[in-house]
Amino acid sequence: MSGGVPAPEIKAEAAAWLARLHAEDRDAADEAAFRAWLNASPAHATAFEAVDRVWSDVGGLTDLRTGRVVTRRSHSMLGRRGLLAGVGLLALTGGSTLFWRSAGAKVYETDVGEQKHVALDDGSQLFLDAQTRIAVSFSDTERTVDMQYGRANFRVVPDLKRPFVVEAAQRRIVATRCNFDVRCEDGQVQVVLIHGEADVKPAAAKDGQSQTLRSGERLVASNEVEKLDKPDLTRVLAWQTGYENFDKENLAQAVEEMNRYSTVRLEVDPSVAGLKVSGVYRVGDNGAFARSLAKLLPVAVHENGDVILLTADSDP
Repeated sequence: MSGGVPAPEIKAEAAAWLARLHAEDRDAADEAAFRAWLNASPAHATAFEAVDRVWSDVGGLTDLRTGRVVTRRSHSMLGRRGLLAGVGLLALTGGSTLFWRSAGAKVYETDVGEQKHVALDDGSQLFLDAQTRIAVSFSDTERTVDMQYGRANFRVVPDLKRPFVVEAAQRRIVATRCNFDVRCEDGQVQVVLIHGEADVKPAAAKDGQSQTLRSGERLVASNEVEKLDKPDLTRVLAWQTGYENFDKENLAQAVEEMNRYSTVRLEVDPSVAGLKVSGVYRVGDNGAFARSLAKLLPVAVHENGDVILLTADSDP
């Protein structure tokens, strides 16, 4: 949110919008127009927050378009939080930063077995893996992607005035012109820099406290622990071509990965969960994957509808 005191004319617009959003005849067109106004300038968000705070403090405001005093609705009508939630602006976490970001965010998500290409307004290209959810918001000073969970590839178009920032698992990845993967899962973030460079730092870190990643490097971070290495890019990027490339992965971990891409779910008996899996497998056909495992490992395959159970092979 931008600092400073909004100009009087912007505060007047903000007050008019707040009054309009509390009107009985508010409709979807009003809500869409409000979002467009809010996105037009960071000063609009600052002004709206200011008049909204006054609304909360004094119980009403004057519609500057008509001079009419608009009072709060009764308990039977929409309250302040209910109003904002109805317009789709109230972040579930309630934080002010998330509140304003979600006001103009575009949400993209994928389900099990679904991958999606996304072209952003600035020309940057995204490729979302299965079971991924992100929220994209652009302002005059920053292009921000909030990665809530999943994995995505980012091909960033440079913009000298607006850095491209991906926020995931309490980390900020700041990029200019580069190609990189980000995976966010269980409080851990993995960043693979394919081409170019990007800075990664804790979300709460001060300026200068960042790790610069260059082509071929990977950073895995959770809480205060960070690990930097140079992996085999062919293996870690296989997901982009519809394959998984395992290198001595535990069977349980391999199954978890394959389940991202198929509604036919694999389950593993604890007796074989620690067996090691290596090889390249096409995703989306868990039945074929299970049958391949049965040829390579001492496991038996039991199919029951949409569930495939892998157990120890009892044959001598």
